[in-house]
Amino acid sequence: MRFLPTTTLGLTLLLPVPAAASVAGPPAGSPAAPTGAEKISAAPDDLFHLASGPMEIVVGEDGNGPSFLELIQQYGKLTGQHVTFSALTRELLMNTSVQLDRSLTAPPAEAQRAFEVLMRQGNFSLEIESASAPRILRVRSLETGERNDMRSTASRLPMERIEVARNHPAMQFSVAVDMPNTDVRQLSNSLRAMITDANTSMIVPAGNSHSIIVCGFGDWVHEHALMLRSVDEAAARREAERERAVIVLSTAKAAVVAEALTEAFTDRTLPESLQVRIRANEESNSILLHAPARRIAAIRRVIEALDR
Repeated sequence: MRFLPTTTLGLTLLLPVPAAASVAGPPAGSPAAPTGAEKISAAPDDLFHLASGPMEIVVGEDGNGPSFLELIQQYGKLTGQHVTFSALTRELLMNTSVQLDRSLTAPPAEAQRAFEVLMRQGNFSLEIESASAPRILRVRSLETGERNDMRSTASRLPMERIEVARNHPAMQFSVAVDMPNTDVRQLSNSLRAMITDANTSMIVPAGNSHSIIVCGFGDWVHEHALMLRSVDEAAARREAERERAVIVLSTAKAAVVAEALTEAFTDRTLPESLQVRIRANEESNSILLHAPARRIAAIRRVIEALDR
């Protein structure tokens, strides 16, 4: 008897979503979704319960493992969940095999990640169709027209739970990244080159707010949301460097100039550290400035234009 080598999975995942109907739930005799006292302890991100046992994937010498349909059936049996997909996706699931360099055993704590990693590598995606019992998931293929409405399946996630997205790169998420220290419209324009597939990824400013909406597969959303937060934090540190300046006017009246500057540079939506403070000193006919260092030069140019 010959034994195939096995390995224990410790991967990260990624994946998308579904179409019409064709249900492939766990085979007869498999455990139902856990309830009450039998409920399986939940994974750290609370999206999925732990599997009831390890996920076993046997790979032959040619590198071919089970079909993705067989993988789904094993996954459903281990988790008590049902999976639905379109007839076209079912055909692709049947005719596509898991590709690994050797057999794999994913312990219960890693079964969800293993499943999503493999599904995404096969160009399939996943979403929670129904969170209540009976719990139903949906799979769709990125090789079909189902990819066109992929973003519509995204689950909204608060920024404080962004780590959840990293754990599910096979699922679509959207998160609003608050960026009070950044020109989000200008930034989103410069980030367009990072969108390689508009069906599965999106970075757009949220209306007239100081937020950017990031939408895409979990690992992508996690990476870009943290990057945007770092960009805004760096901008905040630069803006926090404030300067004071006294500008003596030649012809214009200080009170008139101060009023014009206040109207032009005041933005109540900005944090206190970014506010521009302008005051007129009529005795010396001068303008007193207290503002972020980067804005002093722009304010000076406006004063020069008014003081001709």
